Amino acid sequence: MVARYTDVSSLGFIGLGSMGGPMAKNLVSAGHDLTAYDLDDDALEAIADAGATAATSTADAVEGAEVVFLSLPGPDNVDAVVEEIEADLEEGTILVDLTTSTPGTTEAIEDRLSDRDIDVLGAPVSGGSSGANAGTLSIIVGGDEAVFEACEPLFEVIGSDIFHVGDGVGHGHAVKLLNNYLSNIALLATSEAVILGDAAGLDRQTLVDVFSVSSGRNSANQDKIPNYVLTGEYDMGFKIGLMEKDMRLLSEFAGEQQVPMLLGHLTRDLAGYAKTKKGFDSDMTRVYDFLEEFMLE
Repeated sequence: MVARYTDVSSLGFIGLGSMGGPMAKNLVSAGHDLTAYDLDDDALEAIADAGATAATSTADAVEGAEVVFLSLPGPDNVDAVVEEIEADLEEGTILVDLTTSTPGTTEAIEDRLSDRDIDVLGAPVSGGSSGANAGTLSIIVGGDEAVFEACEPLFEVIGSDIFHVGDGVGHGHAVKLLNNYLSNIALLATSEAVILGDAAGLDRQTLVDVFSVSSGRNSANQDKIPNYVLTGEYDMGFKIGLMEKDMRLLSEFAGEQQVPMLLGHLTRDLAGYAKTKKGFDSDMTRVYDFLEEFMLE
């Protein structure tokens, strides 16, 4: 299918959490007519104050929308919402899933909606709540190139780095899961390195300063540990429970591909153990505390 829209203006948006809310607000600020729905009344009130229309149901949110965005906790939520709105989506609508989901979920949705002449893009985002607020997210898009091009002006409102990574609707979600794997394993490995160095009498700040400009540099020693661990803030805005969920989704993806992920499975186990010890809602940077307690007990 080829998208028929060259100047998309009417949008539906479902899911106004720490990522979805800011993205929706940025789309409204850019002048788009947006109708949004969330189970949280406070989130609905906030988006209405920003100039959007607050919907009373998912069906209300997608009525008349040329493009419908989903920003939900996980693939099970995506499946449930698509089931709710399937009959209400108009022919020719583009459905864009911004959720961190699995390739198989998005592919199944495309198959499910194909006879309705509805285009689907899998477009997970990376950059955290700060990137969502600033409109500087990375957006990793899988799907038909013509459909991607129709939505590209919308992606440019909510992100600064836009990638079309393949024609398969699941390709974007595959790349996102792999990216999150690298981010998570970097946090675990860097935490171990800093904890060991600290135990040996080295200054933690000096360690991350060296790592961040040397061959060991990564997002953990350039951002997460200096800005959220060493400061004692632990408020990066991403939960340990979601970190573990992302690793579980990666394991499922690897299983579907029949490719063993040795470090991937270990990372999932450590994230799950940290979630058990620190709680689902703890900031993911509390992984450092979990490892410190485990290593130095």
